[in-house]
Amino acid sequence: MTRAPKANPNFLQRLAKDDPRVVAEFFEWARSPDRTPREVEHIHEFIEQAENRIRNSSAQLDRVASAEAILSFFRDESKRLGIHERFLASICGALCTYFQNRKIWDPAVACCEFLVSRGIPDEDGVGFHDRLDLLYRQRARQQ
Repeated sequence: MTRAPKANPNFLQRLAKDDPRVVAEFFEWARSPDRTPREVEHIHEFIEQAENRIRNSSAQLDRVASAEAILSFFRDESKRLGIHERFLASICGALCTYFQNRKIWDPAVACCEFLVSRGIPDEDGVGFHDRLDLLYRQRARQQ
């Protein structure tokens, strides 16, 4: 007897309305081991929209907490769900740039460290090692 997949709550609408609990609740739902390929597509879409909301100046989300939730999910689940490295590089690279431009060093470093730990190259096929070194130096100067 096959179990019917749980209904997919409309996380995207809640995200657009800056529901403060939506990111945590989404990743709790997404971590379920029985995600269908269609649900994995929904996970990709939500992560893309969450990354856009983080960078959106009018969004009321907690940007650092949301970025940490995305990174935690990537660390724990990206291999199991088969999330492509280019997607990881795109999302984490954008988050790193966002936080770096705003001089919020810890999440920028965390995004870059994740990419380096997985050996994921940037758009030019070069690793994120140089960028991580720069972030370490900038963070040390500020402290």
